[in-house]
Amino acid sequence: MNKILKATSRGQITLPKTWRDKMNTSNFIATIEENRIIIQPLYEKKSLEDIIEDSWNEYKNGKVISHEEMIKKYGL
Repeated sequence: MNKILKATSRGQITLPKTWRDKMNTSNFIATIEENRIIIQPLYEKKSLEDIIEDSWNEYKNGKVISHEEMIKKYGL
């Protein structure tokens, strides 16, 4: 999906909320390649133990997600 984004006078660009939500992170890395700016999500690396503990705590609090959602959420 293409979207026209406008920079503020300070050079800031806001990513649409739907895009940010889809990436499941608030950290991004920007790279310049020739005449393009590439923005990619930057995920915090967690140990498998931390991922399992987070998932278990969510389960105990009544939140159940599918395997596919877990893979996306935790970057497995």
